[in-house]
Amino acid sequence: MNEEFSECEKCGKPINYGNAYVTIERNIEQAEFDLISYQEEIQIIDSVEVITLCGKCGNAFDTDMLKRLIKSIPFSNNRPSDN
Repeated sequence: MNEEFSECEKCGKPINYGNAYVTIERNIEQAEFDLISYQEEIQIIDSVEVITLCGKCGNAFDTDMLKRLIKSIPFSNNRPSDN
């Protein structure tokens, strides 16, 4: 099947159904433990796709660099007021 599913946000190559691709997402998750089944469960509360890459660009992506970059960003608990 050669129908386009998405497009690589780095090189612009079409990503067809059946092709491997990489996404980076921001998830808000909540871990739970089901006492009946004794299984750990993860509930995804919210998910936002940050970037989609074709397999080639995704495999060349330096995840360690991204971790270092994110850790270097100062996070502030102060949000602008809604006024």
